[in-house]
Amino acid sequence: MPSAPVVVLIFTHAPALSWAEEISLRQCVRVLGAHPIRLVCPEGLDVSAYRAIAPDLVVDFIPAHWLASLRAYNRLKILPWLYRRYAAYEFILTYELDAFVLRDELLDWCGQGWDYIGAPNFAGYLRALPDAPPVILENSGFSLRRTSSMLRVLRTLRYRVPPAAMFEDWRKTARFSLGSLFLLFGRLTFRNNFYAPLNDFIGNEDDFWCLQAAQRFSWFKLAPYDVARNFAFEVNASRLLAENKGHLPFGCHKWVEVSTDFWRPIIRSFGYSAPDPC
Repeated sequence: MPSAPVVVLIFTHAPALSWAEEISLRQCVRVLGAHPIRLVCPEGLDVSAYRAIAPDLVVDFIPAHWLASLRAYNRLKILPWLYRRYAAYEFILTYELDAFVLRDELLDWCGQGWDYIGAPNFAGYLRALPDAPPVILENSGFSLRRTSSMLRVLRTLRYRVPPAAMFEDWRKTARFSLGSLFLLFGRLTFRNNFYAPLNDFIGNEDDFWCLQAAQRFSWFKLAPYDVARNFAFEVNASRLLAENKGHLPFGCHKWVEVSTDFWRPIIRSFGYSAPDPC
């Protein structure tokens, strides 16, 4: 049984921080310092730059290959191994160093009962137009997830994609061959499953949780759009602020890459130096 409500996991793979990552880390420790925070990084990584900012930061070293590529990192976050490691906590807040947290509402969000919540997305994703419709996908870079629910999904023997849909897709797109038949056989038997030993998913892990787990398990509670927009912003920050009637969310993700002009004055209001673009 969980013995603590939540842990903040900061995943990193590099020994040095950019100016924006340094701001992100400082703000995380400053705002969420009342909660356990773990720096999850490859074995052997020099963490002196992180220690200089947060001397008391607990470091969890993991096998280096899990943080060696984006594909491996996405795979890591759908492995029971990761969630068993933090099973003492009811929730995990994943906090990548392109996130920024505005205030400590963490326990409030834990108390709302969602299995997964992140910043809402829109058609077009990072290139979404201001009037793009929302999609059923919430970004994982700054996200809250219930540890036991992740493990429950990954322990369940169930198709990720229903067999009928898998067969129809194969019929429309595959060229008839021994190889394509073997692929179909695998998808209908020992692959295409939530059960971890039979799980060959290699896409973005937020797709796995939002587009597959939340759709295939009626008990899995993915926060709806109107709730998620109060949790975090990523794309279309100005639109989300208007929909929130001027209320800023708990945090944000990709503030440098996606919505720099929107976030720069807010970041500066916390006392940080966010440079203007060249």
